[in-house]
Amino acid sequence: MPDPAVLTRAPAAEVAYLEGLNDAQRSAVEAVDGPVLVLAGAGTGKTRVLTTRLAYILGTGRAFPAELLAVTFTNKAAREMRERLEAMIGRAAEGVWLGTFHAIASRILRRHAELVGLKSSFTILDTDDQLRLLKQILAADNIDERRWPARLLLAMIQRWKDRGLAPERVPRADAGDFARGRAVDLYRQYQDRLMTVNAVDFGDLLLHNLTLFTGNPDVLGDYQRRFRYLLVDEYQDTNVAQYLWLRLLAQQRRNLCCVGDDDQSIYSWRGAEIGNILRFESDFPGATITRLEQNYRSTSHILGAAAGMIAQNRGRLGKTLWTKAGEGQKVVVRAVWDAEEEARWVGEEIEALQRKGHALSQIAILVRAAFQTREFEERFISLALPYRVIGGPRFYERQEIRDALAYLRLINQPADDLAFERILNTPRRESAAPPCSSSMRWRASSA
Repeated sequence: MPDPAVLTRAPAAEVAYLEGLNDAQRSAVEAVDGPVLVLAGAGTGKTRVLTTRLAYILGTGRAFPAELLAVTFTNKAAREMRERLEAMIGRAAEGVWLGTFHAIASRILRRHAELVGLKSSFTILDTDDQLRLLKQILAADNIDERRWPARLLLAMIQRWKDRGLAPERVPRADAGDFARGRAVDLYRQYQDRLMTVNAVDFGDLLLHNLTLFTGNPDVLGDYQRRFRYLLVDEYQDTNVAQYLWLRLLAQQRRNLCCVGDDDQSIYSWRGAEIGNILRFESDFPGATITRLEQNYRSTSHILGAAAGMIAQNRGRLGKTLWTKAGEGQKVVVRAVWDAEEEARWVGEEIEALQRKGHALSQIAILVRAAFQTREFEERFISLALPYRVIGGPRFYERQEIRDALAYLRLINQPADDLAFERILNTPRRESAAPPCSSSMRWRASSA
């Protein structure tokens, strides 16, 4: 690895992509050495800061592309960052480790799968196959799945994995009364079955990474030396496993930059730990804290309403958003009795906007969960009001796609009983052979 002191560095004033940044954004970009926490309020240009920071590190010669690790929470965010980075510095962006937590963890795990008892060709199961496997385990143990649902057990296992807990590390008090206290044993059986069919679930990607790093100091040391700079997006939404993973990788160089907003942590239900961002300074003494407070998205009335509400929260680091966009319209808060009344009121408001000449394409309704669209859809149908629901089943969650992937998985992994069960009678045939084990199956075919 080259010494950064001898790499060529361009003067900051000559770096074109720094132009247009406000003072706070530029400070966040240029504070590259040591731990940095960027508290980025909504609409303050955090993505621009992240990508410009990557470009600045590469452009000033502090590191080669393969020495940069940038993790995000969604593939969309990762694609956007890579596209922006390539627009800034061109082919110099190639080689940067940029992706979601799970994508990066999967890449590392495939390189060292044998060290945790897997083969590099392991399969990543989706929720449907996870439930199928858990139902098999429950049935084998004569546990009534109607009383002790597999979905509930899966949620417990996911919470343990979000906290970085393998079966042997789950506290006895956390086992609860699922199947009369047998949840941890079922979790152990589940992990054993995954190993048998050379498969993992999404929680395993980070869990196995933690096992890999803590059990193999030489491997951890290699990645600590490899990554000179680490950047993390949406740090407020990291769970315990992600936090432990980042701390291990950043331990040696301490060049960790986390961008997040302690006022926007809404994913505690899926393992997010707000304490990760609140204790950043104690975790990394001497950290630089930068606040991005100029908002480019909203008017001052919207920011004022949001600030007045969030100010009641004592568990925050604090910042005050401001804008040059003017006052704008005031925020309207409307209390309604139930979802049907809400849909009626929204329908009336939309019709009023139509009479004023506003197009339906300019109107959007945001809901917290997909099931909340039902009342709106029923109301709009009764009003003969055209509408379009954005979203739906993801491509890889569609039944026909899962079925096709099961065939490919079985070709790649002949011992994958879960894939075999899925395609046993898909597409449906006149008569199907009874279920059999993988060993029986392949003995018959070889005969």
